[in-house]
Amino acid sequence: MLSSPTVRRFLIPFVPLALVASAFAQTVAECVEFEPGVELVYKGKARQQDDKGSWNLPFEVRAVVLGGSDNEVALFHGLEAANGMSGGQVRTVPRTSNYRFTKLTAERARAPLPEGMFPAMSAGVPALLAVGAVPTPPANVPTTAGATWKGGRVVLPNDFDFAAELEWTASAKDGVIVLDAVAVGLPAAHAMIGSMKLHAYSEHYEIDPARKVVTRCKASWKLEFSADPLRVSELSYELQLRSHRKVAPERLVALRSDRAEFEKTSRLAFGEDLDAAERALDKLGSQFEQSDSYFLTEVLRVQEQIAATREHREKERLEAEVVARLIGKPAVDIVGDVVGKDLDGKDVKLSELKGKVVVLNFYASWCGPCNQEIPHLKELVARHEGELVVIGFDKEADHKVEIEHARKQGIPWRVVLGSDRINEALLVGAFPTNCFLDREGRIVLREVGFDGPQKLAATVEKLLEKK
Repeated sequence: MLSSPTVRRFLIPFVPLALVASAFAQTVAECVEFEPGVELVYKGKARQQDDKGSWNLPFEVRAVVLGGSDNEVALFHGLEAANGMSGGQVRTVPRTSNYRFTKLTAERARAPLPEGMFPAMSAGVPALLAVGAVPTPPANVPTTAGATWKGGRVVLPNDFDFAAELEWTASAKDGVIVLDAVAVGLPAAHAMIGSMKLHAYSEHYEIDPARKVVTRCKASWKLEFSADPLRVSELSYELQLRSHRKVAPERLVALRSDRAEFEKTSRLAFGEDLDAAERALDKLGSQFEQSDSYFLTEVLRVQEQIAATREHREKERLEAEVVARLIGKPAVDIVGDVVGKDLDGKDVKLSELKGKVVVLNFYASWCGPCNQEIPHLKELVARHEGELVVIGFDKEADHKVEIEHARKQGIPWRVVLGSDRINEALLVGAFPTNCFLDREGRIVLREVGFDGPQKLAATVEKLLEKK
């Protein structure tokens, strides 16, 4: 389910930034000697180039080995400033010294196929850290020039998962171990905005074996987003080690304590009692402010999340009330008889559909779940010809794109040019949204999202049973 093209355009360009931390995280975990108190500081830059333009984003990553029973590593990600434009959105992040925290265990990082999802980045960047791809090679490989092995997987954040195999090459030069990886057998993959293809992916690491630390790493990849219109992005990043030191014992104790307190308190934000969560976080924030803790930024972030949760819950409550009032009402009383003009410019009237089950299908050409749903709607229409009618409402503002999308998808039903009036009347804010009308033209169900063909078929066939 997608909420809008703005969200879609905003998320896509930050995919590489999440992968920056991804590959970096387990490489550090693989090569750093897990002695509590080691701190590494890396400076880096992520870049993107596509047909909409380009941007680059300098950032900093601090890795602190916390140790403990889980042999944890704390990763703090700081953004500087993103410059450029992509997908119509200006990528500008204010320079900041704030950090976002995630933890990584040595055991997870050293697993042959590690995976997991953690919050990452700062300044409100809506990205996730996907712990992904560097496998543990055989013990003798890193010191053997020209040695190769296969393993690992490419994992992208959120709903992106390619499971691409990596072919690694190890070499040694001037006392530095070099690891290079190239993805092989690149498959297409499902993603939250549609289908994607990974055309190319490579990684490069330079490791100082004496200090057991990555001194330089970089990666590049090419992604094709097959949602309409087709989009290809070329992405890259590079990180360089700036410092490698031991933190003071008391600082290490403070980091461990702050991390434990933050994690315990932040869990309250996911409960029902948001007032209690706010009180606990206010208290913890005051404590962290006095000690100048890294985790103060995290407390402020969770407080913002609580405010957003309150707003979301209230919105859901109000929406549920409105939807409840729609159920059982004749659709013509809500949206009028003429719901718009089809792609041939002819009026589409609900009054002409009495006696048939009707699905008002609100979608967008760029919406992956919408495009996944269309073939199943086509199958149902063909199976129940004469009894089931679908009317499509395309959100796309560009009518040429709308017509081309309908042609490419082979949509057999009438498509109505996008209408804000209809969307507002039926509270359509995410895609796909389906409103089901019974044979009398009454609204009997409103569903958001595509939950699979079985549920869709069961809903339609239940309505068809009622004569």
